[in-house]
Amino acid sequence: MKDMSVIARDENQLSLVYSGQTRVGKHTYSYLQAIDKKIQAVNIDEVKVPGTQWVELAEELNCTVGDLIDKRVLKEVTDEENFDTDDWIKVLQNNPKLLTQPIAINGEKVAQIDNPTEILKFFGVDSAGIEKTFHTEDPDIPKAEE
Repeated sequence: MKDMSVIARDENQLSLVYSGQTRVGKHTYSYLQAIDKKIQAVNIDEVKVPGTQWVELAEELNCTVGDLIDKRVLKEVTDEENFDTDDWIKVLQNNPKLLTQPIAINGEKVAQIDNPTEILKFFGVDSAGIEKTFHTEDPDIPKAEE
């Protein structure tokens, strides 16, 4: 497993921290590959993110490192009530699939992605006019005859 030293903070680069073992992570990465911009994808299954970067990301998301972890799965394994930040970092580094949602980074913007299509909105990608008319106009497709 490679160590990752720096998460890019360039407004011209799109960064994604994700686990390829999760459905949301895999699908979000797939959407990101379709964007015609410079991309840094950090699959935490293959790259070890240092603890300081997990702390930095959590702070920017206004949460704790423990909040980045899917505790529904973890409850079956351990009693996490006494965990500190270092414990949560070790959990993420040893069980990357427990990352709740991928984390998108663009310059100073940081967000967790709940639904893979949100990555397009986060990075300001035009999705062929879907957002423009989806909730504001009635469909212009004729109703099928019965």
